[in-house]
Amino acid sequence: MIINISRVRSILYTTTIICCLLALVLAPLGISIGRKIFYWSFYISLAGLLININKSFYEIKKEDIIISISILLFGLVNILWVFIYKPIDGNSPIYPILIRIGKILVMSSFLYLFLSSEKLKFNIKNYILLISVIINLYVFYEHFSLGIRRAELGTERATIAAYIISIISSLTLSIIFKLKISFKPYIALCYFIFSLSAITLTQTRAAIITFPLLSLLMIIMDKDISKKNLAKTLCICLIPLIGLCFLFKSTLESRYNEMKNDIFLYQQSNSNSSIGARFAMVISGLKTGHDNIYGQSAENRTKEINQLITNDGSLFGAGIYTNVHLHNEIVDNLSIKGIFGVISLLLIYMSLLYSSLRNGMNISTFIITLSIIIYGLSDVLFFSKEFTFTFILCLIISNLLGNKKPKINYNEK
Repeated sequence: MIINISRVRSILYTTTIICCLLALVLAPLGISIGRKIFYWSFYISLAGLLININKSFYEIKKEDIIISISILLFGLVNILWVFIYKPIDGNSPIYPILIRIGKILVMSSFLYLFLSSEKLKFNIKNYILLISVIINLYVFYEHFSLGIRRAELGTERATIAAYIISIISSLTLSIIFKLKISFKPYIALCYFIFSLSAITLTQTRAAIITFPLLSLLMIIMDKDISKKNLAKTLCICLIPLIGLCFLFKSTLESRYNEMKNDIFLYQQSNSNSSIGARFAMVISGLKTGHDNIYGQSAENRTKEINQLITNDGSLFGAGIYTNVHLHNEIVDNLSIKGIFGVISLLLIYMSLLYSSLRNGMNISTFIITLSIIIYGLSDVLFFSKEFTFTFILCLIISNLLGNKKPKINYNEK
């Protein structure tokens, strides 16, 4: 019996897409089967790559290969750092977390590569819309039915929940903007209000500010909106935004007052607050990173930061988080993984920006990339498996749906 290789690859490709969609709705909610489905999608994609491997690599764009390599390198840096720097008696929770994140990233590089090797043969836009609605509705359920003050999905961290909602919502908005229907601006407006309301219920200041700004940027970049209608569209979007400010006035005022108080305390050399601790962590992280440019163990970082706090009491807030992370993606990588951690992270940023701007603007990839860069200034995103799953899956889908030129078959050259 003759096996049709193309047919087998097509079946594996479709199965992988289905697994990715299931993982995207389940993983952010902390449902364990979601993580397992993601791992299954990796095993299936690996089999798909190995079948007729020459064809696989010839039909993948150069920028997609670069992205896959950058994700792979960042994952390997995480794993190698643990093997090199973890002492025999090391018991910091950072080690198992970064090993897990490293493995997810390594798997993701092959998954991204495989799904870039074929053309999407069916419409998944409606499924993304449904998934996004489910995620946002769950936030309302947590807040209003379960009484959770700051909704957190399945992440146990409201900030990470906000970032997850933000990138899924940005992907969904980009899909809505591509709909060929006359009333899509109204659908986009309703969805924007819906998503921003969900983000507000997490009370995460960075996302509450950043998501509307990036959404407005998405509108400005949308080629389907004429310059004549752009100002009108922006005004229409600003009206409900002002309305939301009044609707969530008490929540926003509370978070604003907390921020103002944190800044006041920091000016008094008291960093024992949310914002003050972030400033202290950046300063202490840069200092200890500078002194250990090739990396160091988690225990040694804690020891050095505690010494800095002893010498400068204004850095006290940093000591609370030394056994977790330093709430800044670049600073945290520098402080613990050294220059290799920073370079591998920046490679992901640059490869994604390069890909999103090449061969026609891929707005969703561009906005998702800007999101992780901005959110990475106040948190460490690649410390949460739920966020890492969501980011990779949104990235893959944005690439599949992106407005790019057809693939080139290099065998024809």
